[in-house]
Amino acid sequence: MYFSCIVIMLTGLSKLFTVYKFIIMCYTIEINLTREQIEKRFGVTLTNRRYQSQSRISAFSLPELPVINMNNPNTAKLFFWGLIPFWIKDEEAAKQIRTKTFNAKAETLSEKPSFRNLIKSKRCLVITNGFYEWQTRDKIKQPYFIHLKNLKPFALAGLYDTWTNKITGEILGTFTVITTRANPLMEEIHNTKKRMPVILSETLEKVWLDQKLKEPEILNMLQPFDENLMTVKEIDRTLFARKN
Repeated sequence: MYFSCIVIMLTGLSKLFTVYKFIIMCYTIEINLTREQIEKRFGVTLTNRRYQSQSRISAFSLPELPVINMNNPNTAKLFFWGLIPFWIKDEEAAKQIRTKTFNAKAETLSEKPSFRNLIKSKRCLVITNGFYEWQTRDKIKQPYFIHLKNLKPFALAGLYDTWTNKITGEILGTFTVITTRANPLMEEIHNTKKRMPVILSETLEKVWLDQKLKEPEILNMLQPFDENLMTVKEIDRTLFARKN
């Protein structure tokens, strides 16, 4: 019953966003990974049997994706992309805010009501093996796929929250991906906004989930990733053309 109700609600929501032809900022990622690959790489158990590997995952489809949260670091769970703060009053307000919280700017985390209370207590790792960004060329937006040179899965820094629908009692886990200023490589690709998601090294993944971290230490981790460890691939634009 719980899952069925959520699917019905999210199916309706996803229809609102089919008008988007091109996605900007960190709104499209890839999790082309088996359950076994995720569990081995991150040392966790992926508990939800609904997990399926996916390519070109748009935040606007409100997908359910695997994340590892700091309060249960040995488990990967499926949360919905588009953070709904716990204090949101009703379903209509939840629909409105989640489309504005796919990303969270590192520079303003401490200022935004949706994020500032989550910095210390609700951090998470968003599992991926790559993401997409668009380069502006005159009137053309050219997509690129960005991943690590070693081809390993990696984690994006995120925040999460749980929201309870007061009418139905349903509990929804949701998350946002934190972004920061672009490194030199990403400045060339994402050449208008000049942003990139915060990529955490394997060493920093465990640190990010450490419950003892203080806020200045947390914010100091939100730096551009080393461009020398990244590579990009130009992608056929037709793969992202709007479907009629």
